[in-house]
Amino acid sequence: MKQVPLTAKVRSLRGSSKARRLRAEGLIPAEVYGHKENNQSITLPSKEFNKILSTFRGENIFFSLAIDGQGGEPTLAVLKEIQYDKVNNSIIHADFHKVKMNEKIRIKVPVRVQNADLCEGVKEGGVLQTLLRSIEVQCLPAQIPEAVWVDAAPLKVGHSIHVSDLKLPEGVKPIQNADSVVVSVAAQMAEEVKAEVAAPAAEGAAAPAAGEPEVITAKKKEEGAAEGKAEAGKAEAKPAEKKPAEKK
Repeated sequence: MKQVPLTAKVRSLRGSSKARRLRAEGLIPAEVYGHKENNQSITLPSKEFNKILSTFRGENIFFSLAIDGQGGEPTLAVLKEIQYDKVNNSIIHADFHKVKMNEKIRIKVPVRVQNADLCEGVKEGGVLQTLLRSIEVQCLPAQIPEAVWVDAAPLKVGHSIHVSDLKLPEGVKPIQNADSVVVSVAAQMAEEVKAEVAAPAAEGAAAPAAGEPEVITAKKKEEGAAEGKAEAGKAEAKPAEKKPAEKK
């Protein structure tokens, strides 16, 4: 994993009103914890932090925190959580976990699906579904993979890839349930199939009403025609009415 430098300052102000004041000044309140040490409150420069997140979007990185007022080597940490404002989606708080290269850590790794366009199940008319966008693993910091890759090509309709099927690098252990489904191919829903069938019918002749088989409709037409002929035959067989004789 890449190490990215980030400047920070020790934070002494606490509380909601103080945090709002810091954010108004372009700073983000944050906490650094781990290794059974006391939490450390810091502030981050908003522009610099957002630029790093934008540059390394979707990647796990180590932050080398150079905390002003704290002597010694920079603190190596991973980003554990970010809190966003519900209205404008700006970052309002961040949590970091200290890292030691000789100690295992738990971290989420993104899932990447490859060969989605070659998936057998999709060719059969199924729908490829990614149910887990990331999985949590445990390993040494140097062993953290950039992503977990899943090959969708051999998947057929009704088939799935579970956490237990993933091929992880040596030393990387999944934390999540082994039976959790990562990727699957589902059959199309009945509504989607009906929509596909109804589309061509709408372009041509009107389709029979639901629940009315064509053979029954044809039979009714035949019966109607037979009844018409019978009525015509009765009319021909009926003798003509005699007109009254004219008086002389």
